[in-house]
Amino acid sequence: MTYRKQIVALTGAAGFLLAASTALAQGSTTVACADTTVLGNPVYMAGSSAFEPILGQLAVQIKAKQGISIIYSPISSCNGVLAVSPSPDNPVLSPLSTTPHYYTADPTDSTKVVQNSCTLSNNTFAAIGVSDVAFSSCQNVDKPANIGEWAGPEQAMLIVVPKANYTTTALSSQQAAAIWGCGTQSGVPPFANENAIQQRSQTSGTQILVARNIGVPESAFKGAPNGSSGVMVQSLLNPNYQQNGIGFVAADIYAGQRANLNAVAFRGIGQTKAYYPDSTAIATDLKNVRDGHYMIQGPLHFFVPLVATDGGAPAPAANAKLVIDWLTGAVPIDPTDTQNIKYVNTVALGGDVPQCAMKVKIDKDGGKFSPYHPQVSCTCAFEAAKLVQSAPGTCTTHCTSDADCTTVPGTRCQTGYCESPIGGNAQ
Repeated sequence: MTYRKQIVALTGAAGFLLAASTALAQGSTTVACADTTVLGNPVYMAGSSAFEPILGQLAVQIKAKQGISIIYSPISSCNGVLAVSPSPDNPVLSPLSTTPHYYTADPTDSTKVVQNSCTLSNNTFAAIGVSDVAFSSCQNVDKPANIGEWAGPEQAMLIVVPKANYTTTALSSQQAAAIWGCGTQSGVPPFANENAIQQRSQTSGTQILVARNIGVPESAFKGAPNGSSGVMVQSLLNPNYQQNGIGFVAADIYAGQRANLNAVAFRGIGQTKAYYPDSTAIATDLKNVRDGHYMIQGPLHFFVPLVATDGGAPAPAANAKLVIDWLTGAVPIDPTDTQNIKYVNTVALGGDVPQCAMKVKIDKDGGKFSPYHPQVSCTCAFEAAKLVQSAPGTCTTHCTSDADCTTVPGTRCQTGYCESPIGGNAQ
């Protein structure tokens, strides 16, 4: 396969966001996870390392406003599924074994979060499994009835190269398949060094989503393995790989690494143009994710064991359900934030898209898109958080109730703006 620069579709106007990085500062203190003086009302979670930057931000808010401590083991998406639902081949649930993290506000910068470690006691199990991909993508079977599932923010997975490589601006799915399927034999310059070609592992949700969109099995990827998204970034920053390194990370990881990495536009299977996740290479609006032009994406999945209730249907443990509601945006973390604007801002600035700002949904990992109209739209609030110049005539009226929207026909008050009740701001 010969390398050729793809046509990049650039659509719409966008502002350039200069926001605080979502990268997590590293704490040095290790405490016992069971120390309730530090970690009161703990809820243990495990899974995707890609979601950790945004989770850390939300966890600090949850601790401050609700008094619940989130303790997280970033062990990969499919291992997160296993943490709450063992595979049929080995149906014994295993306790958490890796050192988990908890999160505190940075004392020197209130916009940032510190990632701390704690030591597990024996037989500690996860209450919530977190995956970038569906249950069946991990275990190759349908989700069992005793496991509940909730959709979280939409994540895009980005093919990235070091900042010094300014010539690789776009790849087709065929070129990506050659790089990760053939390694040194790809014929796609400058990617001929398998030590510089980075992959995760077959249990990584990021890798599975990339695999589904390039037609290479996640277990057959060539390149150097990396145990987490953070390790992937460090590998790409190796001085020896600045011209021939390539990898992939979630958009929320990339949001904190724009100074070091460039996202590559991607032409998906069946597409005639390549698209950045944003409207341009330097924008941060995630426009092409929200409208389905950028194909490597999917919702975050939260999996929770269901337990018997007196006289009712099985349900999650009480604290687990509360956390799920907060992480999905179903309920505001701060009860005084009645329109849940802080959740939208946190997810938006973190690099993901809350479902209320999406215009499409996908039927399966690597599948087809269809139109999506959230019952409560937050398109305007999302664009305001990202400093996007919204389409003329939209997102012009702030509101606290529907009564404020009487001058904007066909709209109602949604997440602080007068928006259409079927999908918000039309673009």
